[in-house]
Amino acid sequence: MKKIYLIIALAFVVLSNENVVSQDFEVAPVRVTFNIAPNESQSKIVTVKNHGNKKETITLRMLDFLIQRQGRMEILPAGSTRNSIASWINLNPMMVELQPNESANIQVNLQAPLDDYTAKWGILSFATAAEQTSFSVDRDLQTGMSVSGRIDIFITYNPTTGDVGNVEIGGFQEIVSSKSDERRFSVNIDNTGEKILNSKVHLIASDMSTGKEYKFKTIEVALYPQAARTVELVMTKTLPPGRYALAAILDYPGSTSLKGTQIIINVE
Repeated sequence: MKKIYLIIALAFVVLSNENVVSQDFEVAPVRVTFNIAPNESQSKIVTVKNHGNKKETITLRMLDFLIQRQGRMEILPAGSTRNSIASWINLNPMMVELQPNESANIQVNLQAPLDDYTAKWGILSFATAAEQTSFSVDRDLQTGMSVSGRIDIFITYNPTTGDVGNVEIGGFQEIVSSKSDERRFSVNIDNTGEKILNSKVHLIASDMSTGKEYKFKTIEVALYPQAARTVELVMTKTLPPGRYALAAILDYPGSTSLKGTQIIINVE
């Protein structure tokens, strides 16, 4: 299993990191995803290991989070949000005592209620005894977070049934860039459905004289239900002079066709 040692990282993008280590203990994996239908149950295993040279007592608790339009994360107490997963989750055990180099498995059980087709999400927080009463967290979390004897991992539920819903993309415009070798653009994406959509946004420039296309870096973004995101796209200054149709193309699971928006730009 690939191990990536992180001190504060998170995203809302879908990444492949398996482990998070904070000081003297480790938690794996950093993301737990449930994908069942309403009225079904599912169990996953999370492993915590003590790498220190003394016994550690580690407690578990659930938290909520929201992703703001610009991608920043707000962490909240469990049960604070409409899509909180906390009440659907049962943890066994809720606390572990680990000797040096000892590990333990935590069983994370989810029971999805009947007739609820909305996605749910939250954070499972592991804290050493010294951090049990602390609620100080970093707001910029992307792949798992470790802060002073505490590790947060992500728990999500996406129902396997139900409509994906509608996603709109628009508000495409150029914004100021601090770098001389690039041009920056922003685009707004609105997910009006009830599922978490792990999506991609492509930036493509088409020469209006020749029809030749130029593709730039694709951005991956998690679109949460009933929420809007503003995504920044970067175009390196490598295009030949000319007039271009610049398009932001959205690709998301369950869509029958790609959605996009475009503007006309000049390259001197």
